Amino acid sequence: MSVPFPIQSDDRPSYGSGRWLQVRASTASAEIVSQIRQRLFDGQLKPGDFLGTESSLSQEFGVSRITLRDALRILEANGIVYVKVGKSGGVRVAEPNPERFADALAVQLMLAGITEKEVFDAQMGAEMRAAELAAENANADDLAALEAQFERCAAAVDDQEGFARESLAFHLQLIRTSHNRALLAQFHALRHVSSKAILRSHTPSRARTVLERHRKTLAAVRARDAVSAAAGIREHFEQVIGALLARSRKANESPP
Repeated sequence: MSVPFPIQSDDRPSYGSGRWLQVRASTASAEIVSQIRQRLFDGQLKPGDFLGTESSLSQEFGVSRITLRDALRILEANGIVYVKVGKSGGVRVAEPNPERFADALAVQLMLAGITEKEVFDAQMGAEMRAAELAAENANADDLAALEAQFERCAAAVDDQEGFARESLAFHLQLIRTSHNRALLAQFHALRHVSSKAILRSHTPSRARTVLERHRKTLAAVRARDAVSAAAGIREHFEQVIGALLARSRKANESPP
């Protein structure tokens, strides 16, 4: 969703007095991208900073507007800048969007051929740490939300698809309760790969076992018991991974 820029009275950037270095024409757009990325990683830029207009930036970099636009297209595609055209437009550092990162990582995981077991191993590690942090950081609102989501899981226990969906939402709420945005972004990326496998692994009897794991995790978070919260997540994922491997072995043993 577009965020309107405030009207600028001039073309002065809002990130300080440092100026951009002029670039060589043969690698101009790549160098522009590199300079802006480097200033971002150096902490010289922050979300919302106004970098300038196309006109002012092309003069600072010593390139044509066409070359500058090539660089801006790359930066915008990578979620680094936001470009608005018009009288009050210009180039700004983009606001953070963890979902964008998650989608990009999910695509790369699929392209790399990451296996379901690899994904579940990574997800188990992330969620064990999230459970520990949830036990340490949960506030009253977090606990209420986690308890409400557990009740939705319990209500859907006899519905295979419904329970898989609500169980995934329980895991998401647990990550949110950790108050760790990096873990949340990682979860969003991994769930794209793991959600179908989770759906296939659920049966009515297994759903009740999973529900009991959720109950123990919720109780541990409520009791501020980080060790037990992490152990509950480990037990849950070891069960899921075991079911996944058993299904794989069965498929390999089946006659053609």
